[in-house]
Amino acid sequence: MPTAGRPVGIGLTVCLALAAGPAAAAEPEPEPGYGWMANSGQITAALVYGSTETAEDYAFALSCNNKRKLSHLTVYEDIAGAKVGEPLTIEIGVGSAKVEIKGKTATDEMSGYIFGEAKKFAVRPVIAALQGPGPAVIKMSKVTMTLPEKGRAEAVSQFAKACKLD
Repeated sequence: MPTAGRPVGIGLTVCLALAAGPAAAAEPEPEPGYGWMANSGQITAALVYGSTETAEDYAFALSCNNKRKLSHLTVYEDIAGAKVGEPLTIEIGVGSAKVEIKGKTATDEMSGYIFGEAKKFAVRPVIAALQGPGPAVIKMSKVTMTLPEKGRAEAVSQFAKACKLD
């Protein structure tokens, strides 16, 4: 998916996550070429579910900047009929654990996608929700996306160690 219109910071974060390599073992992935990945540095950390070959294709990207105390979440799934800038609740659930994050719709000008984005939210509840067993179900408006469990535990653990935000 093209990245035009996305903040440079998230693109850089995704690139760094890809440089770290996939967090999952060498077992077949639920979606060929996709996997859970994490990267960490002293300032930033990222948790991504996306292509293991290119930073331009991802479905989920969570990042934190420890120095600036900023969190950012992009759920890249088209929300048909939505308009840019509308308030949006992003619900992330794994098993019985759920967390809701207030965000808004954003756009990728090249693809015309309207997707979910949130900034400046508590990261620890998201980490806690993602640590459970089972697929991750993400709901935004009328859109539901299911992300696989495979490889997530290790990636979330790496991200949790690196992200110092509450």
